[in-house]
Amino acid sequence: MTGDVELQDVNTMAINNTPMRRFLTLLALKTLSRFYKWDGPCVPISSSLIVKKGSDIHLTEAATMAFVAARTKIPVPRSYLKQMLSASFCNYEAFHEWLREGLGPEVKPPFVDDDEWTDIKYMIAMQEQEWAMPVFTHGDLNPFNIMVRDGNIEAIIDWEFSGWYPRYWEYTSVWLGNKTRIAWQRMAEKFIDPWPNELRMETIRQKWWGDF
Repeated sequence: MTGDVELQDVNTMAINNTPMRRFLTLLALKTLSRFYKWDGPCVPISSSLIVKKGSDIHLTEAATMAFVAARTKIPVPRSYLKQMLSASFCNYEAFHEWLREGLGPEVKPPFVDDDEWTDIKYMIAMQEQEWAMPVFTHGDLNPFNIMVRDGNIEAIIDWEFSGWYPRYWEYTSVWLGNKTRIAWQRMAEKFIDPWPNELRMETIRQKWWGDF
């Protein structure tokens, strides 16, 4: 998702989490949820309202859905309780250095052989290149997050991993996050710009540092 969009300081975002709204939400979870079938963090409290709860739920999702709904035609669920989210990195250099835990190309770690070190240095060189402006990214596009009815997309859900990322992030996330969904990986290239060199870079990083 690209475009000339002003990057807002998230600390200026409106908050809509009043004590009354929180109380009514908790009350609904205690009472109304028993009338619906559910499994996992998404709990129905009416025919049109779902509460997503849990200790691992990210506040990013509510802010993202509001952003997407205001600036695009992508169908997303409406969010009724919103909170602030702090930004993490001020530039690409800091982001990529964090991803590789500060490792530089100067000294080879003792547990890495020569071929592996060649790959890691390639990854670092790729990360340290000049990058274009970040693009807004879902971060977890897969068939389970795209709701379809009668051949039409009804909604795109699960925005908790979304944010402003390097241009390659959506593509590499689709490939590396869906390793068993080969058909989906290839289908995604029809609507996401492919970044094969960046995919190699991320494949090397995830081999040694994991997905984050």
